Amino acid sequence: MVLMNNTPGRCQTTKNNECIAGVPGIPGTPGTNGQHGPPGRDGKDGQQGAKGEPGKPGEPGPHGPPGKMGPPGLTGMPGLPGAPGPKGESGSFTNRNIYAFHVGLTKSQPSSGSPIKFEKVFYNEKNVYNEESGKVISPVNGVYYLTYHITVYSKNVHLVLKHNGQSVQYMYHVFSSGTEQASGASILNMKKGDEAWLEVVQERNGLYVDSDDDSTFSGFLI
Repeated sequence: MVLMNNTPGRCQTTKNNECIAGVPGIPGTPGTNGQHGPPGRDGKDGQQGAKGEPGKPGEPGPHGPPGKMGPPGLTGMPGLPGAPGPKGESGSFTNRNIYAFHVGLTKSQPSSGSPIKFEKVFYNEKNVYNEESGKVISPVNGVYYLTYHITVYSKNVHLVLKHNGQSVQYMYHVFSSGTEQASGASILNMKKGDEAWLEVVQERNGLYVDSDDDSTFSGFLI
């Protein structure tokens, strides 16, 4: 049997005074606080952490103002033809304003220096041709086609077409033999009230007419 001495501050000993272990001493007085050490590093030099997961999409922002208009695009391919429209109503020929005349001579060799009077009326419904003056008087503004077809006999024919007193076209036919034909035509831009007529130049008036031959003056609004 081993006897142990447990006196505080001394060794626990055996019968033979062998020290086994010391007995804990009385706790000492706490020491004073030491001085604060220098601040530690701010961590900026630390390694970059791993990339985090993407966040959720935010709410759409308000629409911004429209941008400037860009340059025109290329011309597109033509579209397919549309379907035919409905058929329109038939017009009435009698409702059209037809401005035309067709008149002829009643006697040969009219005098020179004044409008030739064509007193045989074939058509003059709108009174475009004035039988008393021998003049075409334009009822409306427009472009008129005027033409004359004459029979020539026994002498030369020299005609002039006048518009408001100005010569616009001459026709000269040299007679040779028998009954001959000559013609001329013109297009005139006439205002309402403008005048046009045919006139013999310098007594060269071989215009001829009989029961089988006519000399005519015609025209119409184009």
